[in-house]
Amino acid sequence: MKRKMTGLALLAVTVVAAGCGGDGGDEAQALTKADYLKQGNQICTDFNKDVGKDAEKIFAGLQSEKDLTAEKAREFFDVALPKFDAVVEDLDTLGPPKGDEDTVQAIIDAGKSDSLKIAEANDDDKAILAFVLKDSATPGFDQKADAYGLGACGTKN
Repeated sequence: MKRKMTGLALLAVTVVAAGCGGDGGDEAQALTKADYLKQGNQICTDFNKDVGKDAEKIFAGLQSEKDLTAEKAREFFDVALPKFDAVVEDLDTLGPPKGDEDTVQAIIDAGKSDSLKIAEANDDDKAILAFVLKDSATPGFDQKADAYGLGACGTKN
């Protein structure tokens, strides 16, 4: 049973861990794609570890998914969502590799869109629970991050 909740905590991390990408603007020197991926994946790896610890604390004591409440889901997203948004910002600040501006911007936009959907679900018990129980709360971001090579930011973390 505890293993099931640990799986739920990891699932929640995977769901939120999707925040990468960005258009750093002219002030940021363009990285190579390899450097962008290395730094971006490290940002997401650090996030995943941090939010994983948060999830373990928040979901500690739950024996199964049936024990999960909307209150616990909100508590998790209240902690995790600002951290996810910071990851998106950090990846944006890196600046996209030359020639990949549109692709990286699409990743950033998907992260922001997915984050907004979670925030909007906060007042709806069923909706906020659904985000925790999904394979990914940030499917748009995950798909784009994975496709670009940001596996630690998507579903390959």
